[in-house]
Amino acid sequence: MENFQSKDPNFETKIKQRLSGQHFMHLMGFDLIDIQAGLVKGEMMLSQKHLQQYGFVHGGVTATILDITMGFAAYTLMPVGKGVVTANISIDYLNPGDGEKIIAIGEVEKPGSKMVFTTGRVFVEKNGIRKQIATARAVMAVIEASQ
Repeated sequence: MENFQSKDPNFETKIKQRLSGQHFMHLMGFDLIDIQAGLVKGEMMLSQKHLQQYGFVHGGVTATILDITMGFAAYTLMPVGKGVVTANISIDYLNPGDGEKIIAIGEVEKPGSKMVFTTGRVFVEKNGIRKQIATARAVMAVIEASQ
């Protein structure tokens, strides 16, 4: 990962404030555990509500946590008064998600004034063993945002 510098020295506080509006994230039980300039990690314990009919993590859960972590990774680099929304996302599901905990990591690949290119990875942990289940790329569009 490239070592990015945020244009907002209070980016971590700003993100924690924005998290109060992430209602679906809270409904799922997903929490951000590491917020750095250009990198965000999150995790949650898996329960039956996160699984599809075969007992694996639902693809929508995986997509949601990728979108959250990649979006907030992009947001860490935004100057005051700017935000990001997802313009495009592409996800590759590599393995079935069978685990007790799920971890998502979003990283900025290339920041810009109109678009931010990001990548993401999702892992499950079961019995202390971590396995990657998905990768993603997303383009985040920069927007005007009220503080």
